[in-house]
Amino acid sequence: MRPSRRPALKASEILPQNLNLREGERQSIVCPDCDSWHPLYRKMIKTHHLDREARGGRAPRCPGSAQLIDMDISVEQWGERMLAADSTATGRRSARQHYKPLAQPPTPTYRLATQGPQSAPALPRLVSLLERARRAVDRHHAACPLCRAGGRCQTGRALEIRAAETQASCTIAREQLHRQERDQGDRSAAPTRRSQWAAVLPAVRDADTRRTSLPVPPGRAEAPAQAGTANVPTEPENLEAYDRRQAELGKQYAQRKSSVALPA
Repeated sequence: MRPSRRPALKASEILPQNLNLREGERQSIVCPDCDSWHPLYRKMIKTHHLDREARGGRAPRCPGSAQLIDMDISVEQWGERMLAADSTATGRRSARQHYKPLAQPPTPTYRLATQGPQSAPALPRLVSLLERARRAVDRHHAACPLCRAGGRCQTGRALEIRAAETQASCTIAREQLHRQERDQGDRSAAPTRRSQWAAVLPAVRDADTRRTSLPVPPGRAEAPAQAGTANVPTEPENLEAYDRRQAELGKQYAQRKSSVALPA
């Protein structure tokens, strides 16, 4: 490979990050024409083409091929330049931002009444807090000209929100107290209901037994019924009335049939 007719490039004038002179690695350089890395061969940029995918005579040759490199610096000097360039780049980087985690918000006042066994004793304490919150709102409205004129400042709004939360806490505590009293009343009334039910149980059983039995027609002996079945009559009670009814029905049927058979 013959060197190109271009003048040789001095290594001291090339950016250190565009040159690789590390020991144990193949020396390479960034071509000034195509801005891509290529190895050095006999202090020259190895021949390469602009189209890396195409090879052969069809691919145009890069003008930077066979460019001579004048190694006017040593490997130690190149390393010092690399360290200086790296420190300069590090100084240009923006400082890393460390985000401080947000503090956990305190438990809202309206949830203090829902913390298990403290629900019952929390009601008197919440009532006193509610009175204090209301007095604070009244004092602020009397002293603040904006709130006294009908507007709302930031402090007045915060005091009103706190009073509303305390009012909601009192409501929840009262509901829980009523629920506990109702549950206790139900538990105390349970033995009374059991005793009342035990007193009326025989009468209820007797009524159920009498309701399941069928009445026996007068003048007929009750036949022994099979287990799980009821006595059902198989013959009419009055045979003479039954026969007369059947005879009348037969006559009516004959009359209708004869009227249908006559020509129109």
